[in-house]
Amino acid sequence: MKKRVISTLLVGAMVFSLAGCGTKQEAEPEAPAPAETTEKADGDAAAEETADIAWPEKTINIICPFSAGGDTDFNARIYAEKLTEILGVNCIVTNVTGNGGATGAQQVFDSEPDGNTVLFYHDALYVNNVTGATEFGMDGFELACVAGKNAGNVVCVSAKSEYETLEDLVEASKNGNVTFASNVGATTHVMGAMMNAAGANFNLVDMGNASDRIAALMGGQCDAIPNPLGTTQQYLDSGDFRALCLLEDERNEHYPDIPTAKELGYDASFPIYYFFAFPDGTDQAIVDKFADACEQVSNMKEIQQAQFESFSQSPFFAKGEEAIALEKEQQASVEALRDMLNQ
Repeated sequence: MKKRVISTLLVGAMVFSLAGCGTKQEAEPEAPAPAETTEKADGDAAAEETADIAWPEKTINIICPFSAGGDTDFNARIYAEKLTEILGVNCIVTNVTGNGGATGAQQVFDSEPDGNTVLFYHDALYVNNVTGATEFGMDGFELACVAGKNAGNVVCVSAKSEYETLEDLVEASKNGNVTFASNVGATTHVMGAMMNAAGANFNLVDMGNASDRIAALMGGQCDAIPNPLGTTQQYLDSGDFRALCLLEDERNEHYPDIPTAKELGYDASFPIYYFFAFPDGTDQAIVDKFADACEQVSNMKEIQQAQFESFSQSPFFAKGEEAIALEKEQQASVEALRDMLNQ
C-alpha cells in the first residue's frame, strides 16, 4: 500500500512535468473582543480578494536547481501534482542544474515577475550568495512559503571505518588526515565548516551531490559524508554505513538512536528547509494565493505519507512572517561562516 501511494504521486508528477504538521485546532474564545472580530473580518476579505485574482491562467514552471531523483526534486514534484489540481493549470517541474544550485536560482531571478515561474529550493541559496556564486539571497525573491524540512543530515562513515564515534573522527582530523566530502558552495559545505568551527579540522573536499557522496564513501574515496538521512537510510539499515551524528537541534523521531552533534559537544546544526519563491516584484496577491494552495498540499495525508516513506520527512509548513523569520535565521547562520566558506 505504501509503495502504491508513493508510485502514484511520482508517476503523476512526472506526467505533468513532461507536459510542459498536522495543525492543532484552537477553541474559539467565548466572547471575542471587537478588535478580534474586525481582524477576522479583514482576514476573510483579504482571502476572498486573493481567491478572486485572475491568476493563474498559464502553466506554472517550477524550477528545481538540482537533478531529478533527489530529495529536493521529489518534494517539488509531489507538490506540482497537487498544485495542478488546486490551481487548475499545469504545474511542471524543470530541473536546471549547475553551480551548486546557483544556475537554477539565477534563472528564476532573471524571469518576469508574472507568477508563471517559481523557484523550489532550499537554504543553499544563502551559500550561493556568500560564496559569490550569485549576487542575491532571498532579497532577490518574494518568499511564498517554507514547504517542508528534510529529515536532517547525518554524518556517516563506512561500516569498515576505524572511526567508531564522532569524537574518534574529530580527533583524527586534527592530524589533517580526514577527508570530509561536501558539495562546495552548497549546504554540506556549511555543515563541514560548522564542524571545523566546533573543533574539527576536516579536509573539505567537493565530491558532488548526495548520490556522488554515497558512491565516494562506498568506494573509499573519503572518510565521512554529511548526507540527508533520507538518502542514507538504506545504507544505515543494511549495515554498510555507520551513523556518527545528526546535524540537527533534536534527534530524528524515526532514528532515535542517532545522537545530535550538539549532544556530543559539537555546536553544529543546520536544518534544511525547502521553500517556494517568486521573482522579486511578483504581485503579493499571487504569492499569497500560491502559498495558500501549498498549505493545502502540505496538510494532505497522502503527501505526508509519501514524504515519510521516501525521505523520512515529518510534516512542516510555514508562510507569512513565520516563514520570513525562519529564513532570515538560516541566512544569518550561513553569513556567520563567510570567512570559512571562502577559504
